Amino acid sequence: MKYADGNANLTFRNGVLYVNVNFSNFEKISPCIPVDGYPGLMYGYEGWFPFAGTTIENPSLVLPRKVYCLPNITSTLNFSLWVKEGNIDDFSYDIWLSQNPNITYLAYPDIELMIWLYHNETLSSYFIKEGEVQVPIYVNGSEITCTFTVYILPHTGSSDGWIGVYYLSNKSLEGKVSIPLTFFIEDEFQWIDKIFPTVNESSYYLDGIQVGMEFNDYNGIAELGYTLYCWIMSTAQGVKILDEA
Repeated sequence: MKYADGNANLTFRNGVLYVNVNFSNFEKISPCIPVDGYPGLMYGYEGWFPFAGTTIENPSLVLPRKVYCLPNITSTLNFSLWVKEGNIDDFSYDIWLSQNPNITYLAYPDIELMIWLYHNETLSSYFIKEGEVQVPIYVNGSEITCTFTVYILPHTGSSDGWIGVYYLSNKSLEGKVSIPLTFFIEDEFQWIDKIFPTVNESSYYLDGIQVGMEFNDYNGIAELGYTLYCWIMSTAQGVKILDEA
């Protein structure tokens, strides 16, 4: 944001996160980027400018942690979305991996993995469509098989920028959605290998897991938001990593 009137308000009350965006006269620093912001939550660690920060963590999942040492994590989000003006580009996971968790800036071969549960954005020609994957997930208590289309952005932001991996659901998911999170974190490497054969899962750490909403204004106006009723992460053995509160 270069300039705007209004605010993005995140209120946590009685175990529920309310996110309300109300902007007018929004001006971007980079007008070519179709995203105004990503209000959300994080679990884990980020050491890079300008988002450096860390969160309280459960001893059963202390990040950064080697990808090959991760337990099988199921992540559940219960959420609803609303739009009056503007566009919700996606409601998603934004997951960060690096070969050195002490880095202070992102560059190749760091990885940004996004899982778009809900999306409206059309990807540009810079994104390479690599294929599709069928994933069993739960939506409002019912198991379904969901198709995710996989795209790779070889370099994000610059010629030496980090690798972007995007899983786009073929359904507009909303409500209580449970996904096998570790599956996506491990599966991405088979797609990266098609472009960067030297990239190997064994050298990567999982640093941080974010959930939130990328949004964009329409003629400078954005009135939209979401309610996150819970975020739960647990292992296959039933160990609760992150509670809904």
